[in-house]
Amino acid sequence: MAQSTSKFERRRYDRVALTLSGRYMLADGKEFDCQIVDVSPVGVAIRGPLPGDLGERVIAYFEELGRIEGVIVRRAPDAEWFAVELRVPASRAHKLANRIDWLVRRQREGLPERRSFQRFDQEPELTTLRLSDGSEVEAGVIDVSSGGAALEVDVAPPIGAVVALAGRRARISRHFAGGIAVVFDADAGPSAKEADSAGTRGPAR
Repeated sequence: MAQSTSKFERRRYDRVALTLSGRYMLADGKEFDCQIVDVSPVGVAIRGPLPGDLGERVIAYFEELGRIEGVIVRRAPDAEWFAVELRVPASRAHKLANRIDWLVRRQREGLPERRSFQRFDQEPELTTLRLSDGSEVEAGVIDVSSGGAALEVDVAPPIGAVVALAGRRARISRHFAGGIAVVFDADAGPSAKEADSAGTRGPAR
C-alpha cells in the first residue's frame, strides 16, 4: 500500500495561489460549491460556505485536479476559508506537483484551455519522444494541445533542443520537476532525427 508523504517531503512543497472551482463534502455527507484559495501537493485552502470542524475529514473534487481528500487543520477567524492537509500517496504527490505547476502557469501566462487531455486522476497516456540524436525515450502525456505538450519523462534535454513527438517536430521550452514542456514548430519542418542529420542543435536563432 502506498504511503502518504512524509513530513520531510511535505516541507519541500510551498502553496501557490490558484483559482479553481469545485465541490467538497464534509463528514456528514453535505456537499457545497467551493473555490481553491491556494494549493500544494500536500495541502489546500478552500473557500466555502461551511468550513467544517478541525480534524474533520473532507473530500473535494476539482475537474482539473481530480478527487482529493484530507482533514481540516486550520480555519480562518472569519470562517471565510479552511485549510486541509491532504492524504496523498508519495507517488501521486509528484504528479500533483506537476499538474499544479502547469495550472499556475496557465493562469499566470494566459495559456489556452486544454482541448485534448485525459482526466488527471487517470494514468498519463504513454508515448515516444524522439531526441535530436535519434534515440527514443518513453514519455507520459500530461497535457497536449495544438501548440505544445507537457510530458513526464526521465530525461531533460536542454532548453531549445529539437525533438519529435508523435511525428511532429518540437522544441524543449521548459523543465519542471519530473518532466518537460515542448512547443510544436509552426511549420511542418523535419523531424528531430532529420534535423540532427542536418546538424541542427538548439534554437534556430
